[in-house]
Amino acid sequence: MSIIDQYLSQAESLFQSKNYSSARMYARKVVKRDDKHVGALAILGHIHLQQQQYAQAESYFISAASIKPNTVSVLMGLLTIAEVKQDFFLSKAYLEQLINLLPQDAKCRYKLGLVATKVGDMTLAEQCFQWCVANDFAEPAVQLNLGHIYKAKGDTEKAANFYQQYIQLSPTQVGVGYWSLADLKQYRFSTDDLSLLQGFVTDESLSKQNQALVYFALCKAYEQTQQIEKACESMLLANQIMALHRPFKQTQFASIVLSLLGHTPSPHINRSPAASQTPIFIVGMPRSGTTLVEQILACHSDVGATDELPFMERFALQMDMSGGYQARLSQLSASHIDQFRQRYLAEVNHYFSDAPTYVIDKNPNNFLHIGLIKTLFPQAKIINVVRNTVDNGLSVFKQFFSFGHDYSYSFAGISSYWQHYLDIMQHWDRLYPNEILHVCFEQLVREPELQIQRILDYCELTTQAQCFTFYESERAVLTPSASQVRQPMNPKAIGQADKYQAFIPEQIAELDAIAKKAAQQFFG
Repeated sequence: MSIIDQYLSQAESLFQSKNYSSARMYARKVVKRDDKHVGALAILGHIHLQQQQYAQAESYFISAASIKPNTVSVLMGLLTIAEVKQDFFLSKAYLEQLINLLPQDAKCRYKLGLVATKVGDMTLAEQCFQWCVANDFAEPAVQLNLGHIYKAKGDTEKAANFYQQYIQLSPTQVGVGYWSLADLKQYRFSTDDLSLLQGFVTDESLSKQNQALVYFALCKAYEQTQQIEKACESMLLANQIMALHRPFKQTQFASIVLSLLGHTPSPHINRSPAASQTPIFIVGMPRSGTTLVEQILACHSDVGATDELPFMERFALQMDMSGGYQARLSQLSASHIDQFRQRYLAEVNHYFSDAPTYVIDKNPNNFLHIGLIKTLFPQAKIINVVRNTVDNGLSVFKQFFSFGHDYSYSFAGISSYWQHYLDIMQHWDRLYPNEILHVCFEQLVREPELQIQRILDYCELTTQAQCFTFYESERAVLTPSASQVRQPMNPKAIGQADKYQAFIPEQIAELDAIAKKAAQQFFG
């Protein structure tokens, strides 16, 4: 065995025993003698990964990949870094390379399925998860994710079947399974389902979050049988648990809004040439009809839909960490504006084989970042969807969000969030008069043709018939509104909170006061 092989063997052994400092020493001895030794570079990369030193790890992995591109350990390292960065398209590319090298690796296939759902490639996701089923991959979440895929495609029966399989395979996660059934909207709980749910709420082996999800599902089951008092009790218990599990950082959110109320536009906004594409940002509260507006616009031949994209939030965080969001935003130079703009369009266009003229970004939280949006894209179209606060408040209070929206687990949080939303939107309207289209959900439902035409006119899109029959579209929908947007608009969505009036009168009265304020602010 050569001296290099001896050092490498020592480095590998020490790495396996988690003696990273000594492993680094021996790996460096190898690199000192052979700076193109892929095995040693890979070990150094993985040592830095273990210590969460991602920039250094990435540097070693990139060096190794430039020498020998198809090295499994190097690709695994690059994949981990892409996952940390939440760069789903890059993760997809690395996973496809790994599967070419390891065609029977079920874990890689499963991960590719997860990443494919993140980038909206439902066909690939379905293929990956079905492969996992056919190859007996012992991971119950495969069935859960197949349920999510068929939900996105509008196949309630298949989705429910996979969710039920998941419940059988994963008894400690029954809350996740039953909530997934409840979130299908069109699924009807049976008498047996109801009895099982009632039993699960006293099952001490379940985690608190699963218990909360059982209560959320029970709320839906009781609603279906018109047992509204019991539905209300279940809804309150679910949120009581979630509010402790995921408390709303109200002071932090208020501070962000307060700082943005001092925003003035950068003097450099118009120094860059107009972007080649026009983004359409659909903002507002979740459960307000943003998915419905997205579905309408996505039917247009000049418009490409993406997802609830995180990029504006990431740019805001980057600025916040380098001197304060509001302060940096008001002083962005022309070169920084151009850099952010190009990065945003590059990320968005990963979703398309041919870049469309208009692209939709349907992240409701972007109402916070309208100042940033108008700085990067002065020509951007911004559609703010406004639903009656009472209906919206009850809708989010009955909804479990897998991440974010922590305000939704208390009426105090919902009221506070709504008030701050109104304050910041009023500020943006003052800064950008007549540039933001406010769409009333109730008017859209009652007068669909008139309001759809209004939306198309605002976006400067030609009138196309398929936008008015949006419910016939077969595109996958990844939000909880997947089933609703596959049906013609129904006025039954209006006034859904009325049935809870007798049980939570004070909370509804407070939301109603905000509703009146919102109606006056947005629609006069």
